[in-house]
Amino acid sequence: MNGWQSIYFHDEDEIMDERRGYYPSNSVPNPIFGMSDAVRQKSGYEHVHPITNEPFEYTLSEFQYGDYRLKYLTAKIPVDDKIYQSIWCKYEPYSRKPQLGRGIEGMVLQQFETSRPKKPDPERYGVYTHVPGMAEFVKKYESWPFKEVWLEYDALMQERFGEFYTPLLPGTRKQQILSVFDAFDAEPIEDFVVLYELCGGNDDDFWLDSIEEHGCAYAHIGGNPLMKLSEIESEVKYAGKDVRSEYPHQSLPAGYVKNNRMLSNRIPIHHDGGGNFIAIDLDPDMRGTYGQIITVDHEYEEQVVLAGSLKEYITILYYFLKELGVIDNGEGYEGDRPLSSYINPQ
Repeated sequence: MNGWQSIYFHDEDEIMDERRGYYPSNSVPNPIFGMSDAVRQKSGYEHVHPITNEPFEYTLSEFQYGDYRLKYLTAKIPVDDKIYQSIWCKYEPYSRKPQLGRGIEGMVLQQFETSRPKKPDPERYGVYTHVPGMAEFVKKYESWPFKEVWLEYDALMQERFGEFYTPLLPGTRKQQILSVFDAFDAEPIEDFVVLYELCGGNDDDFWLDSIEEHGCAYAHIGGNPLMKLSEIESEVKYAGKDVRSEYPHQSLPAGYVKNNRMLSNRIPIHHDGGGNFIAIDLDPDMRGTYGQIITVDHEYEEQVVLAGSLKEYITILYYFLKELGVIDNGEGYEGDRPLSSYINPQ
């Protein structure tokens, strides 16, 4: 896409909506609320249609932002019986004069990096950190190796649920684990590799049998099973690389998740049996982070970023269980309310 990233694509009537709206930072110029600051505008700029990938005409707007030139493409696009607002963005540095002297160059580069638009801290997506005590708990485990976080979480699961704890299957060889990344020619997520070396996912047969016999079972993804590696391999085999969705999806928060088709460039770690997943995102949008954890739903257009990484997501689930007693049990939930109700996209 020559550096262009889609940051918003949704019904234009909902651009101010609390959940689906476009809310750029007040400090960053933008084409919707800051046109008076544009240094250049040009209509008829050809770019790709966000669904069909065919050529489509946009309005180009350019803004100065520190040492950068921010460029936006905007267009209103018919989708079924609605009009969608499409916004693409990229930034390019202004030309800089050659610098003499290593020390001076270092100072200039430091200023250059300081003025560069920064991606948000991946620990601050906000979908869960509004929960009292969550941010502090996540921060406590930031420096811990993933293996230690997982083992501590697993130990609490075993201690709390006893005979209703869903066991983990034996771990897998590293070469087999890496094959799921090879399907997308993607860099491996080390914590995912460590996880599946430790275990092969939850024993979902035990989980189902326990629910049928006792009315409850507890597994590791918020009470639901961690997928077996064989299931993951099957899903990624047919997911396809860089496949755009034929239907528009809305990233929550905006600008984090690309409009890819279902599991294209994504590795699932949980499925609900109905075609919906929680997955590791290997192709994030401009504001997202490689390896972020997202929801993938075939019925709803929202794709929610649950955490900035696999370790952060497991830490969040650990917090809900340890501090709030919130977990699904196969037939419902335990705690004050279900885990899903705590999601608060910003």
